Amino acid sequence: MASFLPSRPTPDSPSSERSPLEHRIEGLDGHHAAAPQLGFMLAGAQWRDSWLHGFRSLYLVMEVILLGLAGGLLVSILTLEVSRAWVPAVLLLVDAAGSLLLLGRMRRAAIGLGDDVRFWHREIVRAERELPPERRVFTRFKLLQRSRNHADTDEIATLALSETGLDEAGLDRLIEPFSATRRLIENRVPTLIAVLWVSWSLAGIGALFLRLGHIIG
Repeated sequence: MASFLPSRPTPDSPSSERSPLEHRIEGLDGHHAAAPQLGFMLAGAQWRDSWLHGFRSLYLVMEVILLGLAGGLLVSILTLEVSRAWVPAVLLLVDAAGSLLLLGRMRRAAIGLGDDVRFWHREIVRAERELPPERRVFTRFKLLQRSRNHADTDEIATLALSETGLDEAGLDRLIEPFSATRRLIENRVPTLIAVLWVSWSLAGIGALFLRLGHIIG
């Protein structure tokens, strides 16, 4: 079912392989103190995170509503006169095609918003390297999140809470491009919805042909 969904871009490469533009945008070559801007960075992360959660809720609710409409059309195919059953069948196909297109477009937008949040999280962890290890609150929070799904957290925690903090390769490991939550919401749930749409469509068209062939009533 992966063919029904847009492909996910490959994860960020290590900092040594980033282009000069990426170095400039992500601030990898900067030498100024970033710690005083932590409040601004956290506000930026909260802003994009609120957009992300709202957007995810919007497109999932829309898909549930459209799936409910598809169920009603399937019932119509089974109950209307055979000469009229083709109308809900066509509407079901249009509903499925439009919903799959909407699912793909909105999923891409959600992935982009997720990458925005990840940018701010990286900036916060990078800025916290200038603070004493005991004051790196956000870094410790990200370590806690990682510890739920990865066995190498002790190794990263030792580096993250050292005097120098994480290097850029360590940041890539701590602030993952695709966390377990993002894989669930942005990969598995849309894939399940796509499977449901294909199943509804096949069931509707199959029921129409079975009725036309007088195999079912």
